[in-house]
Amino acid sequence: MDLEPLKEIEQSARAMLGTQWQQARASEICERIEDLIDELDDPGHGPLAEAVLGFAAYLSAFTGSLSGPAGDKRQQLEALLEAMSEQLQRLETSSALDLMPAPVAEAAKKPEPAAEARPTGAAPEPVIEPEPAPAPPNTILFIDPTGRDAGALGMSLEDLGYVVQPLLRLDRQIGQWLSKSEVKALILPAAGLDIWEKLVQIDPTLEQARRRIGLFVVARGDDARLRIKAGHAGADGFFVMPGDVDMLAREIVDVLHDRVDKYRALIVDDDASMTIVIESVLRRSGLETRVINDPAAALPVLEDFLPDVILLDLHMPGLNGLELLSLFRAHPKTAFIPVVLISGDEEEERRFETLTAGGDDYLLKPIRPKHLVAAVTGRAQRARWLRRALRNSAARLA
Repeated sequence: MDLEPLKEIEQSARAMLGTQWQQARASEICERIEDLIDELDDPGHGPLAEAVLGFAAYLSAFTGSLSGPAGDKRQQLEALLEAMSEQLQRLETSSALDLMPAPVAEAAKKPEPAAEARPTGAAPEPVIEPEPAPAPPNTILFIDPTGRDAGALGMSLEDLGYVVQPLLRLDRQIGQWLSKSEVKALILPAAGLDIWEKLVQIDPTLEQARRRIGLFVVARGDDARLRIKAGHAGADGFFVMPGDVDMLAREIVDVLHDRVDKYRALIVDDDASMTIVIESVLRRSGLETRVINDPAAALPVLEDFLPDVILLDLHMPGLNGLELLSLFRAHPKTAFIPVVLISGDEEEERRFETLTAGGDDYLLKPIRPKHLVAAVTGRAQRARWLRRALRNSAARLA
């Protein structure tokens, strides 16, 4: 089936919903879909036919209305259109994959011996899907049905030591790709997030692979809902394409470098037993730590250890936490590094006092390990993100 008429209908419907309601246009779209019903009656187009006819049936309910659907009804119509778009995209991707010439292995070029006759009623031999070809070092997978975006980004990433492997669609074979140590990242179109989530549910090993690699999402527009969706999927970055591919390539590489560079935490507390506990918890979570029991020695350590986050006890002899916090905020190396205050003081006024002085968080003793890890890794991750943003902003101005 030629998908172009349906793609034109989809674009026309999207344009209609993006402007003031046009009754005549809605009727025209329903008529055009009705003309294609016979072509949709194909076993291979079942999901697409269901989505198209579902949209047409709902749209036809408003062809007699001068004002059109509103509120929840309009949202429902938009959702049906998105379902139709998704099925179109999937079928188009599948068709593109079918048109690709299959690689011919050397063994396949040689004459094959005559196959032995299989007894009547015997079970067919299992079909074994071929594994992906070996991946070169520092490979980034890019799910791109068109190949255009992957090609443009690949040229920029090649200069930075990475190779982009374009894939036409996201399917179960992605697990074989992600199991390769050479693969460092996966780039998904925003439309593929739902498929990714379903694949993760089917294959739990994908979640393990996800923790090892970077995950990036690209979209055609800067949509807040898509950004939130990408965040829920654990994406390391959300980018709008087409754009400055050189800048995008640098941002991706910065994120990948940060992933292999452990978060660093500086722990300043005069209570040695407390620092042993905190250091043990953070080290088990994969962080690099440095412990200072004498607050006066905190600033000199910055010469050879620059932390992503600082944990600071509030009550210490000589220099208390607030005094040391003010020194950190005045120091050029730590002026913008997140500082988490630790104290057994439950007074609410004390919390406000530390936040006013420039603290970023306040943890009460005794500290639960999961709260400690969440507070430190969350702040460290944001600190890395801010540093990357500042670097990239400076690069744009250069």
